[in-house]
Amino acid sequence: MIVWHKLRPLQALAANLFFRHKRLILILPRQYGGKTELGCQLQIDLLSKPTTKSCLFLAKDHKSAKKATREKFKRLCDPKIFSVNTDNIYLKAHSTSTLFMASVDKDPDRNRGGTMASVHWSEAAFSKIEHGETITGVFDKVIKPTLSLQDGYVLIESTLNGKNGFYDLYNDAKAHRLHVLHIGLGQMVEMGVVSRETYDHEKGQYHPDVFRQEFECEWVSFQGKAYPEFDEMHIDKDMAWPEPWQKMLVAIDWGYRPSATGVLFSYVRGGVLNIYDEHYKMEEMPIDTGMAIEARRRHHGGLMACVADHDLARNEELLRRGIPCALADKTNVLGARMQVKEALYFDKIKIHPRCEYLIRDLETASWDSKKDGEIDYKQCTYGHFDMESTLRYLIRMFSDVEEKEPEQQDLYAMDTASAADSYMRKTV
Repeated sequence: MIVWHKLRPLQALAANLFFRHKRLILILPRQYGGKTELGCQLQIDLLSKPTTKSCLFLAKDHKSAKKATREKFKRLCDPKIFSVNTDNIYLKAHSTSTLFMASVDKDPDRNRGGTMASVHWSEAAFSKIEHGETITGVFDKVIKPTLSLQDGYVLIESTLNGKNGFYDLYNDAKAHRLHVLHIGLGQMVEMGVVSRETYDHEKGQYHPDVFRQEFECEWVSFQGKAYPEFDEMHIDKDMAWPEPWQKMLVAIDWGYRPSATGVLFSYVRGGVLNIYDEHYKMEEMPIDTGMAIEARRRHHGGLMACVADHDLARNEELLRRGIPCALADKTNVLGARMQVKEALYFDKIKIHPRCEYLIRDLETASWDSKKDGEIDYKQCTYGHFDMESTLRYLIRMFSDVEEKEPEQQDLYAMDTASAADSYMRKTV
């Protein structure tokens, strides 16, 4: 049951609008509104009435649905009253009162059919919809028909993710009978629910575009150069090769022609991603790429971690050569680009000048004027911005993988210094 006095002010406002209008788009700042938590509480409240009903929790992908089960529903549901697993949640006293866990990735049409009393679509702007489907299309063809018989409730909540398909649904909210509650962090300061000190602190922690999008909840439009944050200050000609105790971090974007195979070699030290070498080649066979990586590994002589684009045949060639290789995280491309922009903005990336192809991509890549949040590949006269892709894989997987210098090296240095000091005292 909803305990109103325990809700945050904006959660209480959103819940009131939800029950009054039945259909609500909720946009609140990341980590400040409690929008997903509220949606879960609303579903539990509807589920707790001992009548036969079906509800649906719709996540952006299968992994997120499982995560919501672990982090939200298991905590919010009384185990004496509800049965909770990764497939569904039901009322023990009335097992036909059921909340189904599902996602929109891969094949959203599998959620068609049925009669739903309520649907909660979580982080809708980040939905990984494929096969030419759109967020508006999924709402019209999959969600809305399931609500029609019972005039069911629907909550669609998210932070923002550029002007993607969620923007289209937002603009057509009235036509879909969707009420909108859209509040940014600055408005929360004006309402007195967030302090000015908290606002200023958060603003100083993020790239301006990231802050505007995820905290001020603005529809950020991307125009011009993709990485204007990149300048000569990020190029470090004195960068050293990694020490043997540092993990060599490798990312690969496979290609042939017109795209190329791009490989970046890096390590993290002091919170900074140091990209010290690259390999870039068109029309290259994977055996040659493997040899190029092995050459750097022999030079390094230490630990190595590698991620690669999803070309299984080429990845298997690396594994046969003893190169450990995981699949790169390719989800939320715009989010990965924002992560790169943020790292550049806060000087968390350094690049050796020998990485000329990476530098060229960062200097050249521009936003597509017709596809918001996408890079215009037609402007690339030499390939496909392959090193930009490689950098996205690298920073998404390895930006915080830092090895600590072994203690025995510190002890050795202290012993050496002590011995030198003793020698100097004897000779003076």
